[in-house]
Amino acid sequence: MRLVPIAAIALLAACTPVSDDAPVDRAAPAIAMDCFRETGASMLAAHRGGPSEGYPENALASLRRLSTLGVLYAEIDVRRSADGVFYLLHDDSLDRTTSGTGPIDGLTWDDLSGLRLDDNDGYPTSSQIPTLIDALDLARSTDLILNLDLKSVTAEEIVAFIHQQDARDLVAVIAYTVEDAAAIHALDPGLLLSVPNDRQALRRAGVNLEASYIWMGTGPLDPRADTTLGNLGLETSVGLFRRENGSSDPYLEARDANIELIAVDDVETASRALGGGAVLREQIDACTP
Repeated sequence: MRLVPIAAIALLAACTPVSDDAPVDRAAPAIAMDCFRETGASMLAAHRGGPSEGYPENALASLRRLSTLGVLYAEIDVRRSADGVFYLLHDDSLDRTTSGTGPIDGLTWDDLSGLRLDDNDGYPTSSQIPTLIDALDLARSTDLILNLDLKSVTAEEIVAFIHQQDARDLVAVIAYTVEDAAAIHALDPGLLLSVPNDRQALRRAGVNLEASYIWMGTGPLDPRADTTLGNLGLETSVGLFRRENGSSDPYLEARDANIELIAVDDVETASRALGGGAVLREQIDACTP
């Protein structure tokens, strides 16, 4: 297992801001998003890596099974240990999802690496907390896109890490605010970002909308708003977490609204609703040659 301390990453020239006149080299996921919009395809994003019975959230085992279900995006939560190792964990304490207890503040990778992960029902599994490098290695072998939800990592740190790992074509980054999006795109305007729905503020801040998709939230769908954005050449994403009920209806509604990226908890039902792994894989392959 290769570990990359933050101190080493901070020395890389990858953190140098891009000049306004530099040509933008869009990462592969940004280019593929255009294709999904143009072909009317809806992709799935597995929330917290797609946990299920026996499969913990943010675990390599959970990520590994996604490609068989035709899931392209895996949303994962990225934290930094006290000694500078990027790892995957959602909570700021160990109690809910691991064999440990207590807050994570101040813990080194040695403290974390031996812990086992529990599934969402609280049952222990053989999975351990993975590093982000572990997840990137898996993404390379399975064609997953890792959607990075930054919990304790700065824009400078994550962009430098992505460059150092040659991982621009393997990731998207979630930016919750216009300021977050601008900070990341100041360093690499070609990285694909999830951004808030405020086009004018994003443009004023220098965010590259050609390497962004608009997060529409977790509330009721607004097909008219999505159509407006689509006519402007912009892609959208929604979270169906609050509406998933075991039926196909929420996923079909999102697909019919031409949402390009549908974030879900129930990856099995979502995959079946959209035609199954083979159909989704065919749509992925058509846009990711």
